Amino acid sequence: MKAVILAAGKGERLSQGEGKSKPKPLIPLLGLSLLERAILSAKESGIYDFVLVVGYRSEEVVKYVEAKQKRLGVNIDFVENEEWEKGNGLSVLKARDALKEENFVLLMCDHVFDSSILNDLLAKARRNKGDKCILCVDNPENVFDLEDATKILLEKNKPKAIGKGVENYNAVDCGIFYCTSEMFDALEKEIGEGKYELSDAVQCLIDSDKLEVFDIGGRFWCDIDTHGSLEYAKLRMLKSLEKPTDGIISKYINRKVSRRITARIVNRNLTPTQITIISFLMALASATFFFLGEYKYLIIGGLLAQASSIIDGCDGEVARLKFLMTDYGAFVDSILDRYADAIIILGLIIGYCMLHGSISVWIIGLFAVLGSFMMSYTNARYEGVFEKTGGGRGIPVRRDMRLFIIMIGAFLNQVLGLLLLLAILTNTEVVRRVFSIKRIITKKKNKF
Repeated sequence: MKAVILAAGKGERLSQGEGKSKPKPLIPLLGLSLLERAILSAKESGIYDFVLVVGYRSEEVVKYVEAKQKRLGVNIDFVENEEWEKGNGLSVLKARDALKEENFVLLMCDHVFDSSILNDLLAKARRNKGDKCILCVDNPENVFDLEDATKILLEKNKPKAIGKGVENYNAVDCGIFYCTSEMFDALEKEIGEGKYELSDAVQCLIDSDKLEVFDIGGRFWCDIDTHGSLEYAKLRMLKSLEKPTDGIISKYINRKVSRRITARIVNRNLTPTQITIISFLMALASATFFFLGEYKYLIIGGLLAQASSIIDGCDGEVARLKFLMTDYGAFVDSILDRYADAIIILGLIIGYCMLHGSISVWIIGLFAVLGSFMMSYTNARYEGVFEKTGGGRGIPVRRDMRLFIIMIGAFLNQVLGLLLLLAILTNTEVVRRVFSIKRIITKKKNKF
């Protein structure tokens, strides 16, 4: 399966500011150009072969992509449309020879979208055995710039009319297509009549009952045509960085800060692993101040522990925004988090012991360390069971909460108290998880 990406237009409404120095496909959005985002979003759906149709300032676009091709990890054929001003339908037709009559995905370089949309589109095409072209559509209420959107009239989920001038519309074109060779036949027919827009060919497919639609169900997509739509896409993409597994502190405090930091550092050359290491070094610094024991150092250590927790969220955010997620990166992050947790608690124990000479702090601290480790160890197994069966949420003492408790305890100069609280909460939650899992397994056995 190949993907054709249209990157031939000028993008006049982005001709000021960022667009003035770069062709539209190369305008940056949270660390990647629009064109890179289109390619990598398709790559996430298993597409590795691309036909890139260029036109306006084509030499710059080609040079940029060739320099990035190794990092992109895909095969790219370039097709030039010297008549790019005539319309995007002609750009699609120019790709015909590079496709050799095979079915393909058609994307716009200035459309950003949730890659799950393309996954589901391809699944629908496989169910249909690739017999018809399919256009992704969405509810008009979900569109940022409805005035500029290409409207569609659907009757019983079948398309009847398409175009920017359609008045009685109830859907909009998302600019994501699954195409058969019928698309080229329609384009030839319409262009032969002097109609160069892609929507003209789509209307031709509709009239001959060769087009179906796929409703994306309100998932994120955005056509980047103006500075307003660019900012809207940034906000939506940053908002999407929240995860269902986020703890209370992550959801209501850490993410609000980490997203702001990520929005700035994503445009730099920092890798997610480098950010993970920075977070770990902040945890080491926190432990060092805790080791000194005095109250003024406890405050600094507490702030550093919480800052480390916030930065620990940035590595994953940058990885998701720049398509850099790897199992190795997640593995390293998990290991360093465990070391950081142990070292921070050890710093608290030693610092308190040096000032107060108490043996009890070692016993309480040991259970705090064990509870923290067992919380992390049981997370994946516990969530794997309850994702399918449902279950109680338990005591909210994920890592974000534990580091927040450490900061508050340090501010209150209650080291022994915070360690005791961590020991009780974490180990109680681990025991609760054990009995919850046992209850689920027993219920399953009783069914048989």
